[in-house]
Amino acid sequence: YADYILLDSTGLPLAVVEAKRTSKDARTGQKQAEDYAQDIDNQIDSNVLIYFTNGTEIWFYNKGFTNPRKVLGFHSRDDLERQRYQNKNKKNLLEIQIRDEIINRPYQIEAVVRVSEGIENLAKRKFLIVQATGTGKTRVSMGLIDMMLKSKRAQRILFLVDRDELRTQAFDENIVKFFPSESKQKIVSKKVNTDSRIYVSTLQTMENVYKEFSVGFFDVIISDEAHRSIFNKFKNIFQYFDSVQIGLTATPADMVSRDTYDFFDCEDGVPTSSFSYEDAVPQYL
Repeated sequence: YADYILLDSTGLPLAVVEAKRTSKDARTGQKQAEDYAQDIDNQIDSNVLIYFTNGTEIWFYNKGFTNPRKVLGFHSRDDLERQRYQNKNKKNLLEIQIRDEIINRPYQIEAVVRVSEGIENLAKRKFLIVQATGTGKTRVSMGLIDMMLKSKRAQRILFLVDRDELRTQAFDENIVKFFPSESKQKIVSKKVNTDSRIYVSTLQTMENVYKEFSVGFFDVIISDEAHRSIFNKFKNIFQYFDSVQIGLTATPADMVSRDTYDFFDCEDGVPTSSFSYEDAVPQYL
């Protein structure tokens, strides 16, 4: 018998939890949890999700789609049902047409393709895009949002900035323009409409309210000027949420700190995509 079964809104199994003693490594329960999940799947074909924990650490495993990963808490039922929906209905990102009215420059398209390849082929969940000021980082973000929504890999996306004027610019000049039919909102307080699809917030506001959300509330978080946002107290935001995380920065690649590369799982100091000021000057700046 499984230690715990989490049920969906219809009363059927949604996730299995294998609980070990605190003195044991939580990961020793992985195989056991997989066996329980497989047994349930054989009976009702329900794509059961997996947790294994020792009461101190919690690991989440969306088997067949991503690798096991440590999370800071259990997802809400809504989060898990949304994850199951994405498992069943997701489309290949590499087959989604990029909207040329959002991005049409080769380096912008390359950035989106690199992220798409990382998700599709490597099951990656963290990415860092380095792009010179004035070359359209926000537009690349809008292209990524469009791809994630179209592919049904995301139902809730958060775009983070570090100043109020950038929040307004991202929302009014980009999100409203490119996603007129999507539900959207600026987060300015703890009062949040949880039915929206696209959210924009400053780091300062989100740092004060992020614990009001479940760990899996957002499917994707895109952070502008990520080299600043992952330090000090703001780092808590990214550590709390279990989401695909995409960092953007205009800081030249050779000046980005090792900590930033490590945080976004960039091996050997190589960003997911890079377009320098020197490359941009002849044609774009």
